[in-house]
Amino acid sequence: MLNDLLFSANVIVPIFLLIMLGYALTRLKVWDAHFLKIANDVCFKALLPVLLFYNVASANIFEVFDGKLIVYACLCACALCGLLFLIVPLFVKDKKRRGVMIQGTFRSNFLLFGVPLGLSIGGAAGSVLAAVVASFYVPVINMLSVISLYVFSDAENKSLKSALLGIVKNPLVIGGVSGLVFSFIRNSIGFEILTMLDTTLFNIKSIATPLAFLILGGDLKFGSMLRNVKYSAFSVLGKTVLIPAVMLPISALLGFDSLEMAILLAVFATPNAVSSYAMARNYEEDYELAGEIITLGTLISIFTIFVFITVTKYLGWI
Repeated sequence: MLNDLLFSANVIVPIFLLIMLGYALTRLKVWDAHFLKIANDVCFKALLPVLLFYNVASANIFEVFDGKLIVYACLCACALCGLLFLIVPLFVKDKKRRGVMIQGTFRSNFLLFGVPLGLSIGGAAGSVLAAVVASFYVPVINMLSVISLYVFSDAENKSLKSALLGIVKNPLVIGGVSGLVFSFIRNSIGFEILTMLDTTLFNIKSIATPLAFLILGGDLKFGSMLRNVKYSAFSVLGKTVLIPAVMLPISALLGFDSLEMAILLAVFATPNAVSSYAMARNYEEDYELAGEIITLGTLISIFTIFVFITVTKYLGWI
């Protein structure tokens, strides 16, 4: 058991320290909100798409593609979203909070947490598999998030068509899909990236994850974290405790191997994505609640992910 605890600590503590360093840099006024906004845009519009492209493009798509895992992850997201559409309106009367809570409960920050968790738990193969899964899973959860916000939005300028078009134009989606296409071409005809370009892409993708966690920590706002705790607790505990506690045993019973289980842990146990705040604001829903769900969920998930890694490692699932 001690080895399992040490294994879990080696996975989650580096992430926790990066987040706390980002928070400390904000408190020490090394950077401000304006810088964080620009850095966040750079990260999510350039660095993370390059990371996704590089990890997928450099792999042999014929060897790492896992259709069963991809379909399962996407179907689970759809099922959870559909279930929440039935549950949340039963006790949340304010429409501006319904969509926020639905996406706050089922949506994972898979790209930010999935690749480093896959690397830490499954090595290089885990990192590549996480990137391949992200190429399919990220567009699906983005689409479900748009639908959940759209249905309960009263915004006059809301447009489902433009929102879905925005998903197609999403840099993360473009990075993942282009990586899949390039990997297919490269492994079909033997085409390789020039060494100088490969080195450049590798250097860029190496910056992405550490910077993203620093920004995540820098954006944490503890002061307003519990303002709507009655609502945020539902989404946070559902996302970080209940869903992984139910879905991980089911996944193990379905026969997924240790590497696949590591990816599914990132799918089910990681907190809500930071972009959900901007989406809620765009649809004129309760974006303050969305921000509280992100902050509270990020903090709690550091401990819950540690527990789930320890337990699944002890049970031999990962």
